[in-house]
Amino acid sequence: MQQAVSMMRGSVETAIAELTRILGAQNVITDRREREFYSQDVYRAGELPAAVIRPADTDQLSAALRALAPSGLDVVPRGGGMSYTDGYLPKRPDAIMVDMLRMNRVLAVNEADAFVTVECGATWKELHDQLAPRGVRTPYWGPLSGLKSSIGGALSQGSIFLGSGRYGAVAESVIGLDVVLVDGSVLHLGSHANRRGEPFYRQVGPDTLGMFLSDTGALGIKTRATFRLVRVQPESRFLSFSFTDHRELFDAMAEVARADVISEQFGFDPGLQAVRMKRVSLGDDLKAAGQVMKSAGGVLKGLKEGAKMAMAGRSFLKEGTFSVHLSLDGRDAVDAEAKARIVRDIMARGGTEVENTVPKVMRANPFAEVSSMLGPNGERWVPVHGTVPFSKAAAMYDVCEAVFERHAAARKQHDIDHGYLCCTVGNAGTLLEPVLYWPDARNAFHERVLDAHYLAKLPTYERNPPAAAAVAQLREELAIAFMEQGAVSFQLGKFYRYQEGLDDSAAKFLKQLKALVDPDGRMNPGALGLG
Repeated sequence: MQQAVSMMRGSVETAIAELTRILGAQNVITDRREREFYSQDVYRAGELPAAVIRPADTDQLSAALRALAPSGLDVVPRGGGMSYTDGYLPKRPDAIMVDMLRMNRVLAVNEADAFVTVECGATWKELHDQLAPRGVRTPYWGPLSGLKSSIGGALSQGSIFLGSGRYGAVAESVIGLDVVLVDGSVLHLGSHANRRGEPFYRQVGPDTLGMFLSDTGALGIKTRATFRLVRVQPESRFLSFSFTDHRELFDAMAEVARADVISEQFGFDPGLQAVRMKRVSLGDDLKAAGQVMKSAGGVLKGLKEGAKMAMAGRSFLKEGTFSVHLSLDGRDAVDAEAKARIVRDIMARGGTEVENTVPKVMRANPFAEVSSMLGPNGERWVPVHGTVPFSKAAAMYDVCEAVFERHAAARKQHDIDHGYLCCTVGNAGTLLEPVLYWPDARNAFHERVLDAHYLAKLPTYERNPPAAAAVAQLREELAIAFMEQGAVSFQLGKFYRYQEGLDDSAAKFLKQLKALVDPDGRMNPGALGLG
């Protein structure tokens, strides 16, 4: 046994020395405190990696993985780190973690042929900032955590929000991809497979690109992606509505989604709505009003928007109600107003229009600080989610509520609160995301990632193992409920019951694909329920 441990330690040391030769000492992190940070996500910690490497480009990463192959060490890719489903947490000790954030260049913007190519370590904000002056963007243009979240992380985990009301999830906007396999070989997929042409069209024969999307890094490491481009429409409108019944809310959201007139559509139940209204980061109301005024386009219009926000304050959403918030874009004022009329006609059947502060603030600062990973009073936070057909959204909500009701005593005992975020995903279905809050100590991830001034305003808690255990049980039962109802989830990581929900033929094919590209099971073992 001792001899085996010594051999493994020697293998690790040899591998780190070789990685240092290829990448430089500054890009091979072995400090224990740093490795502990990298071994955590928003929710919890995994095994401690042996080292974290930071390649500069595809060639460096390829060379590093070729050099690692003889060691037999696991390889775990990490993007911006916004996961809460163990997506990049090492399952076994002494893995080599790959931090992709140095690979953040926008490589080509082709407005004539409507595509952009970007390295997968870039954040969504970095990509947006490069494209915005040109008046173009990708159809799906990022999650609300896009200040930190990377392109490759979204493609690996699946992602929705900005633009998803019309264009769906991130996988529907990507047309080309480069992937480095665990042995260092490089695959050019989708439009990148066209050896002699520009990367303008995804379907270059069989869609091999799609097999590497939403894989949570189980099949390879994404290094370069090409997306379609669309022109930013100049006229935007923002609408909000209040509902007293969740069935009427989900019916209205579905009808609006089918009308194909909105860019984003998201709702809150009474629980999460109360949290949003208390949040410090919506927080600085003067700052939020300033952002809205700046984005309004014109001094008089900006002053008008700021005055409306000041008059509405935080009382425009009544306690105990559901709400839905929509952003829509038009080619001109006539187009935007026509779309707004369609939305109002649908929402008026069961809802009441209220002040549109929430969608205005979101659009004015789409990539805000990621403060929502703690509650407004410093509580710990973790969500669970699933996407279901429009017709099943209300029933799925009832199933989730039944889970919470079964654990009512534990929730009261441990002061566990919950709420729901819901969104429509293109014209495909409704995403329902129960969110859990509980008093517990922050971890090193929160201390590093969140703004220090924001953290200073929040209370702190001692470690609370009983509450954490109760939350873990709730998460597990909610994930099972989503799986049993046939829901589709993003951020599969190592948490969701993915294998149990798969058809046998699909599960068999996935295992065969894994064996083909990663025969020794070294690439992010445990992701997707694979070895």
